[in-house]
Amino acid sequence: MKGKYVQKLSRYRIKLLVIALLALIVFGSLITTSLNSYNINDINDDDLLSSNSQLSEYHNHLIDDPKNKPTIIPTDSDQESKELKESKKHLFWNTIFEIFDSNKIDDSIGTLIEITDKSEHLEGPKTKKALLSRAKMSDEVVAELKRKHKRVVESLPNSIPNVMYKKDTTGAVFIGGARFSWLTYLAILSLRETGSKLPIEVIMPIRDDYEKEKEYCDVLLPELGARCVIVPDELGETTVKGRKLFAYQFKSIALAISSFQNILLLDSDNMLVSNPDVVFQSRLYQRYGMITWPDYWKRTIYPKYYDIADIQVNDHKRLRYDRFPLYEPINSHGALNVKSEDEVPFHDLEHAVPDLSTESGQLMINKATHGRTILLSLYYNIYGPDIFYKLFSLGEQGEGDKDTFVTAATVNQQSYYQVKSFIKSPGYFDKDGKFQGVAMAQKNPLVDEQLFNDIIVDYFEKLGRTMSVADQIKRLDALAQDDFNSHNGVPIFALHCNHPKLDPLDYMTKENIYDSTENKLKYRLYDKLHYDKIIKSDTGQEKIIKTDFEFEQWLHMKDVLCLKKLQFEHFKKSDIDRVCEFINNQVEWLQPQI
Repeated sequence: MKGKYVQKLSRYRIKLLVIALLALIVFGSLITTSLNSYNINDINDDDLLSSNSQLSEYHNHLIDDPKNKPTIIPTDSDQESKELKESKKHLFWNTIFEIFDSNKIDDSIGTLIEITDKSEHLEGPKTKKALLSRAKMSDEVVAELKRKHKRVVESLPNSIPNVMYKKDTTGAVFIGGARFSWLTYLAILSLRETGSKLPIEVIMPIRDDYEKEKEYCDVLLPELGARCVIVPDELGETTVKGRKLFAYQFKSIALAISSFQNILLLDSDNMLVSNPDVVFQSRLYQRYGMITWPDYWKRTIYPKYYDIADIQVNDHKRLRYDRFPLYEPINSHGALNVKSEDEVPFHDLEHAVPDLSTESGQLMINKATHGRTILLSLYYNIYGPDIFYKLFSLGEQGEGDKDTFVTAATVNQQSYYQVKSFIKSPGYFDKDGKFQGVAMAQKNPLVDEQLFNDIIVDYFEKLGRTMSVADQIKRLDALAQDDFNSHNGVPIFALHCNHPKLDPLDYMTKENIYDSTENKLKYRLYDKLHYDKIIKSDTGQEKIIKTDFEFEQWLHMKDVLCLKKLQFEHFKKSDIDRVCEFINNQVEWLQPQI
């Protein structure tokens, strides 16, 4: 009897052991989830954040007194939730990058694209035929890229899960590290000068950037309502291990890993002179979910990109003249139809990305509504230098990440508003009388859209769409030249100070603008450019002060480097006394005469 009992017990033990082994196998398969079994759309957990009032408070907008920030003392459950959230985030990004890796683009499939010599380019309007003359791609390469592109689009999740960001938050995002940390600090000061209360995240590309600038991240930035975000910490070590990430990819990465839902992405050399907070609250942003700004040039997207992206451009219908819409007259059905002999710019056609090309020094985007745009733009930027930058620019100036965002939005049929007013170019005249531009002054999107609605959309609607297409084009051309030109009345929103950047060390290396004997610049680079700064009193009353932009930037430099003597990695090996002498000379020279 006892022997039978022992045998039965042994059988139970064996069964339990088998069950335990099976459980371990199943659990292990869950941990090492593959693309085949893992539904990327399932990573979503609002409760992780909404259930924790302290974490929610931490991510909310800055309160009026930046020194009075909430202190978070994590409990065991907080730590557990944080670890669970981090593991979900890392699993998500590992899966996204596996999608990209499995659809890698390189020249193993043949020469991807060959930009043709200018002697082969067709002159005249940028028609489909003219754009096709600027490059060569084999049918085999186009077919292979189309296959990969389709797989990526079909594999990406429907949206970025809520666990990846804090719902209903809004903030500004910059890229830091070395010189860019200095420029970002200046840009944050300018942002605060506008009265903006947005919290700020500074993306540090590698951990070494953070280690070198701990004081910057842990002391200086928090005083301005900002914090550092380290890319490997957000993507996860498994995702970044053995992977080389380059400068041109970090804008898309910054959008992807930011904790904000609504993001103002700014280049580190971009100085805001208008409060962006109100734009996020506007009907314009709520309607479109994405706002972009124009570059100097017309679009030169290679027509074969549209084949690759499976976008059916209608060669037989024109919807636009330049960046403005055309309307079909009521009594002229088919007036927008295009005949084979018509030389219509390709990007005026239905379903093509409208002119002008995009300048990505600033971008506003809603991660909840435009998550797929962010993810696809990341794919475009990872393989940008290999193929997509060439597809989007065809060798024209400004080649880079700038057009990856609107093309990704177009593929995903996600809306955006691009500012219609042309860029203003502040600058100076050199000793030879030649104008030298130093920045790109982008216009206020709210005022721009109001102007667009008033004199274009509403105008044609009131006319009952009775104007012929030819007359519409004539009127729109006049409006582009007069009302939407670089010197129209739409106020400046942002100054992208990119040539040269606001860096005293950089200035001091340029003999064309720097006088080493006098230790000062030879020219006022911004030619007395002023903007209207709105100052609020303690009682809430607003006062507008005409502010000299260039003088204000030098005052900031003096305060930061020479009075407060804040430390930056960028100036670590510099003669700071010589630099401060230069800065003081500039302040004295630019001092407004009363």
